[in-house]
Amino acid sequence: MSGRSNSVARLVSPRRFILTCDALSEDLPPDFVRIRIEFCGVCGTDRSFYLGHRDEGYPISLGHEHCGTIVAVGDQVTSYQVRDFVAIDPNYRCGCCLYCRTGAGHLCERATVSLYSNRGYANFIDIKASYILKLPEYRSRHLGALVEPLSVTINATDISKCALADESTLILGIGGIGTLLVFNLLETQDGEIWIYDNAPHKMASLKDLYPSRIKILDCADDRVFGVVFETTGSSDGFLHGCARLSKLGRLILVSRYHSDEPSIPDRLPWKQPNIYFVHLNGNGESFPKAAALLKRSWGPDFDRLLSFHALSDIDKVFAEYESLPANKKIISMK
Repeated sequence: MSGRSNSVARLVSPRRFILTCDALSEDLPPDFVRIRIEFCGVCGTDRSFYLGHRDEGYPISLGHEHCGTIVAVGDQVTSYQVRDFVAIDPNYRCGCCLYCRTGAGHLCERATVSLYSNRGYANFIDIKASYILKLPEYRSRHLGALVEPLSVTINATDISKCALADESTLILGIGGIGTLLVFNLLETQDGEIWIYDNAPHKMASLKDLYPSRIKILDCADDRVFGVVFETTGSSDGFLHGCARLSKLGRLILVSRYHSDEPSIPDRLPWKQPNIYFVHLNGNGESFPKAAALLKRSWGPDFDRLLSFHALSDIDKVFAEYESLPANKKIISMK
C-alpha cells in the first residue's frame, strides 16, 4: 500500500466540506483491516453536523453508512481476507462493561473509542476488524450502504413490538430511515401501514412500490394510531406524533433532536402512552439481519428510492439535500 493517498471529505466549519489528500500509512495495526470504500449513505446525523447543530470540533470526518472491499489485513486478522466485501457497524462495543454484558452494547462505556482512521466519506479506511461484517453477494454493491441504517430500523421494530395485522401503525418522516422502516415492516409482516411526510414525492415513491399496503395520511384526517414511529428529526414531528397517538399507544422515537429539543405536550400524559427511544442499532444483532433482508427482498425497483453522488460533489449534496428528490442519498466513491 506504500505510496497510496486517501481522499477524505472533512467538515471544516458549518456548511463547508473540503477534500484532503492524506498519505496512507505503510503500517497497518495487527488487528485492523484496510477497506477501499465504495459507497456511503447520507444520514440525518451527518446533516446535523453540516448545519452546525452539533459541534465536536473541526475539522471532523463524517459518514457512517459505508461499505467496501478489504484491500489489506493485519497479521492477527483471521476472520477476513483481501477482497471480502464488508459493511461497517461504526458502534464500538467492548463486550466487558455492564451495558455490553446485559445486552445493551449500544450504550457501551467505551462507545466513544474510535479504532479507525477516518469515517466513510473517503476512499479508504483503516479500522479494527471487530467493526465489520462480511456481506453476501448482492446484485449491486450499493446495497451494502443500506445495511447500517436498515439495522437501526430493525432495532426500532423489535423495540416497538409492532404487529401490522393487529394494530394501526403510522410512520412520520419518509427520509432514509423512514423509508427503510417501511421496507422492513412490509417485507417482514403482513398488513398495511400509514405514512406521512412534508414531501409528497417521497410518499408517492413508496406508494408505487406497495400500492395496496401503504396509505398516505391527509393532515385533515384526525385519526389516531396505536403505534407511531417518529423519524422526522424535528420537534414539529414529535408533536405531530404525540397528537396522532391513541390512548395507551406506543410512540417510538427514532429521531435524534439536535437543534430543537421538543417538550412533552401538556395533555399527552392523559393518554398514558408508552414512549420508546431508539438509540443506534441496539446490541448489534440487527446488523446481520439487515444484510440478509437486503439480499432477500431489495429488488431493482427499490433502487428508484436512491440517488448517487460523487464524493467530489459532497458539499453540493449537503447544501441541496432537501431539494434532491430521492428518499435516500448515497455518496459513491467510484
